[in-house]
Amino acid sequence: MAFFKSKNKKKTEVGYTNSEYDNADIKPELAADGSDSGVEAEEHSPYPFDVNKISIIRKPISLFNIVRRLQRGTIRAANIQRNDDLWDQGKKSRLIESLMLKIPLPLFYAATDKDDVWSIVDGLQRISSIRQYILEKSYLLKDLEYLKQLEGKDFASLPDDMKARIEETELDFVIISSDSPPEIQRNIFKRLNQGGVKLEDQEIRHALYHGPSTDLLKDLANTKEFLDATNDKDDSRMDGQELVLHYLAFSMLGVSEYRKGERMDPFLSDTMMAINQISNGVGCDDVKLPNNRTIHNSNIIELKNNFILAMKRAYQLFGDCAFRITSPLKPAKTQINRSLFEVWSVLLSKMPEPQFKILYKKRNALYKKLDYEFADNTRLPRKSISSDTMNNVKLRHGIIGDIVKEIIGEK
Repeated sequence: MAFFKSKNKKKTEVGYTNSEYDNADIKPELAADGSDSGVEAEEHSPYPFDVNKISIIRKPISLFNIVRRLQRGTIRAANIQRNDDLWDQGKKSRLIESLMLKIPLPLFYAATDKDDVWSIVDGLQRISSIRQYILEKSYLLKDLEYLKQLEGKDFASLPDDMKARIEETELDFVIISSDSPPEIQRNIFKRLNQGGVKLEDQEIRHALYHGPSTDLLKDLANTKEFLDATNDKDDSRMDGQELVLHYLAFSMLGVSEYRKGERMDPFLSDTMMAINQISNGVGCDDVKLPNNRTIHNSNIIELKNNFILAMKRAYQLFGDCAFRITSPLKPAKTQINRSLFEVWSVLLSKMPEPQFKILYKKRNALYKKLDYEFADNTRLPRKSISSDTMNNVKLRHGIIGDIVKEIIGEK
């Protein structure tokens, strides 16, 4: 369930919730079914790039050749972005029926690397349905609209003319060359993906950097501790995994690596690339990232353990108000704020146990201080909390860090 969907007031460990959002102008991200995901919508900040570095080709490719690529592993069709079970057997079957009826499919978008391995960014559900039917033989045709006589058949059982129609189908691909830098690839996919349900930033990163990093994000977003701290938020659009990525980025790279002119998207993307290299056995000093960043923490097991500790502490300290622009003294129906998740998850993960015990004991003083700072006329108005400029990123980390030190008596 998304956070506080019920209209009834809900008693929590630390107070009561209100029935409406206090900040009506703040829109939530939407889940795959169009409902409130429980996370604030992210502000998108454009950044310039060299147009001469853009390299895109559009070409038709026979489905037979796509299947051969799938067999060779030169198409990396990651887990379906929004939900592994979003397409049921009937929908998959009607896709196969479209191929047999020679109905054109929408464009497929892919990025290629230096080894000519393609990462499918949009069209994963269609590619997966084709792979499952032809190669994995994991479902039989069902609920067809026109070719009812073919229901219950696998690919091998189809008439030869229908198998030929499927194999000879030409799929239209838009392919971004490996010559285009990663930030350009991500920006282009945002522009190309204008039809249907637009891909979120994390869905694009998931496709481009699929590997140990995506496995790690999924594992941490499914932990009981994370689900407790975020009220079992809907992760069908990978909002939860993006929250986890914020923690990993600032734990591994640190606030100091967030530089002037920086934007959150490349910062998070660099983190995924780093995790993929570290998890593949490359030493910390050997990690090469586009922006020449320094990695301070490459111990994945330690990062996992600290994340789980941070989630436990956040729920213990704030209850249902964790990571929201509100406090248990003034509980309100608000979405999770990415920036507060980023600050509190890192801070709580690194805090020695004696300090946390003091902070918990003095939690009411903490709530009062935070409520004051969240007001629009103080150092942490909403714009400062949510903006991804270098000054505001360092501002929110610094101010909340100072508040904690003040409460526990270290300042």
